[in-house]
Amino acid sequence: MKENNEIEFGVLNLVEDAYIFNYDIDFANLDKEHLQIQFEHSINISAETETLIITMRVKILSGVNEIVKQGVRTSFTIKPFNSFINSVEDGGFNVTNPNLIDTFISVCIGALRGLLAKNLKGTPLNGFVLPLVPMSVIRRNSIKEKNKH
Repeated sequence: MKENNEIEFGVLNLVEDAYIFNYDIDFANLDKEHLQIQFEHSINISAETETLIITMRVKILSGVNEIVKQGVRTSFTIKPFNSFINSVEDGGFNVTNPNLIDTFISVCIGALRGLLAKNLKGTPLNGFVLPLVPMSVIRRNSIKEKNKH
C-alpha cells in the first residue's frame, strides 16, 4: 500500500477586516523616520470546515499614538486536514509541517503590504512601506509554550 504524505492547501478567502487612519495626528511635525510597527495575529482552526483562519493586524505608531491600523483575515483550506493538524489542546494545536504555517503567515503579511499601499495612497503616509520581517522573529514571538506543572 502506497502512503501519500502530500498536503494540498489553498486560500479560501482573504478579506480586509479592519482599517483605521487617525487624521487627528499633527502630520506637519511627525517624524516619519521613527514610526514604529506593531504586528499581532491569531491562528484558529475549524475542524468542521477543515480550515485554518489567520487574523493579522499591523499598527503604525508614533510613540503611544496609533496612526494606522490595518487588518486582514484569511481562511486556508488544507487537505487532508487531519494529516496536518496533529492535536488540539487548550485553545492551541500542533501541526505536522510548521513551514506551512510560515507560508500562510507570509501570505497575510503580503496582503497587509498591498492593502496598506492602497489605503495610504493620498494620505500623509503615502509611500510608507511595511518593512520585511524575518519569519524567525515572528516565530520567536508566536510560540506558545506548554505549562510545566
